Amino acid sequence: MPSYTIRMLVLGLESSCDDCSAAVVEETAAGPVLKSLVRESQDAIHGPFGGVVPELAAREHLLQVRAVMAGALAQAGIGLKNLDRIAVTRGPGLVGSLLATFSASKALAWREGIPWVGVHHLLGHLNATRFSAPGLPFPALVLLVSGGHTHLYLAKDWTSLQLLQKTRDDAAGEAFDKAARMLNLGYPGGPVVDACACIAKRAADPFTPPKFRDGKASWSFSGLKTAVKLRVERNPRLAAAGADDPEVQGLCRSLQEAISTWLLKPVPALAKEHGARSLVISGGVACNSRLRADAEAVAARTGLALAIPEPRLCTDNGAMIAAAGALLEPDAEPWIQNADADLKLGA
Repeated sequence: MPSYTIRMLVLGLESSCDDCSAAVVEETAAGPVLKSLVRESQDAIHGPFGGVVPELAAREHLLQVRAVMAGALAQAGIGLKNLDRIAVTRGPGLVGSLLATFSASKALAWREGIPWVGVHHLLGHLNATRFSAPGLPFPALVLLVSGGHTHLYLAKDWTSLQLLQKTRDDAAGEAFDKAARMLNLGYPGGPVVDACACIAKRAADPFTPPKFRDGKASWSFSGLKTAVKLRVERNPRLAAAGADDPEVQGLCRSLQEAISTWLLKPVPALAKEHGARSLVISGGVACNSRLRADAEAVAARTGLALAIPEPRLCTDNGAMIAAAGALLEPDAEPWIQNADADLKLGA
């Protein structure tokens, strides 16, 4: 892992999907210190569509990027001349969204002569954990789960991820969003499903986990969405009953229990196989209360140290990109780099 200075101020920028965010992080010998964090959400824009509309997201980022950068610098009480590095998400993500902060960051770095580094989005989610657990013991199992990713990695340090398992189709976060849309609960779906599940007096009938003929370890959430759809079709009133309805609450509770149980099921065996000492969970779905509680129980049973970022650092944010960028070597020629919607780890 590359060495880093005792004190470094990093501006981190993130716009891979529908959140435009900037943060200033001070890297110290003891770990990263968050000096500022600004995040502009587009939930109100995409809510009527029940999901992110890429063209609308890209256009909104262009309107937001200057303000979030200026806001982060002002909140931290510094200027561009004080920065030691600029870090930005290079990919993966929606290419139109990525280009907003990617292009802006390169222009700033060129004009001010500031070292620049492109960061893989998933390395950012891993490094969000450094704010609360800078001394995390490795190797670690890393569950990165959001609306676009459901992957389980093995990390030997803060800058490496080896894929162990991933979803075959949809991400867990998408299952939350689509289920909420079927029940007319609003967007994004994760928070509202969680809220309904927490007040449910009882769970609905459990969902059947997927089975794979090839026997390979993986996840699948497309069938879960279909199962929710079939239950709503059998009981059409659920689509208009609202969040106060006990049956809707029970269905949300069963959905949440299924997703949490399925996500954590492979952890004990893989921890033993790879000699893992820690379990990291990050990404937007890591905000889910049931997943956080179940993860604590699994970690306790398996003797793993558990690290989950605080909710505002689980969702996409500039702080996680700055924290990761502080540990990577700056690009010698950032001007020839480009955003990559399908960026591979290590690329």
